[in-house]
Amino acid sequence: MTVIHSAEFAQEGRELKGSIPLSQLSRLSDLLADTSGEIAWHIESGVDDRTQRPWLYLEVKGDLQLICQRCLLGMPWSIHNETVLTQFATEEEIDEAEAIDEDLDGILIDPELDIEALVEDELLLALPVAPVHDECGGDDALAKLASKKPNPFAVLAQLKTRKAE
Repeated sequence: MTVIHSAEFAQEGRELKGSIPLSQLSRLSDLLADTSGEIAWHIESGVDDRTQRPWLYLEVKGDLQLICQRCLLGMPWSIHNETVLTQFATEEEIDEAEAIDEDLDGILIDPELDIEALVEDELLLALPVAPVHDECGGDDALAKLASKKPNPFAVLAQLKTRKAE
């Protein structure tokens, strides 16, 4: 687990890189068909010259196997997401700044910011709400499964044809 003091990290203009196995991202694992592989992350920092606010630049990259919501099979999905997180001392300051600039992503200064949790948060925010294949390869499997199952209305159809005779 990588932990930093977010404001001090930014004041020093530091940079870190790393990767996290997908199997360690517990909140994300329920949304994945396969937890093998890893997510690469890169974090840079600094202080805005104009506002003197500390900021963190976070980049996450990787390939995930999401669960298609149509066929419930694995669906490859690549992510390359970049975001700048401006740090504030209070929630009120975040609200004021976001009211002025809707594109601003604000976070509270955290003396024990867990980088892995931050990366997982970013992944969860970037995921599609209901991922689906353009064309499900599982449709054939679903059709075969449905064809093996007897139609519950087949008995009614037989009754109808007997009555007509």
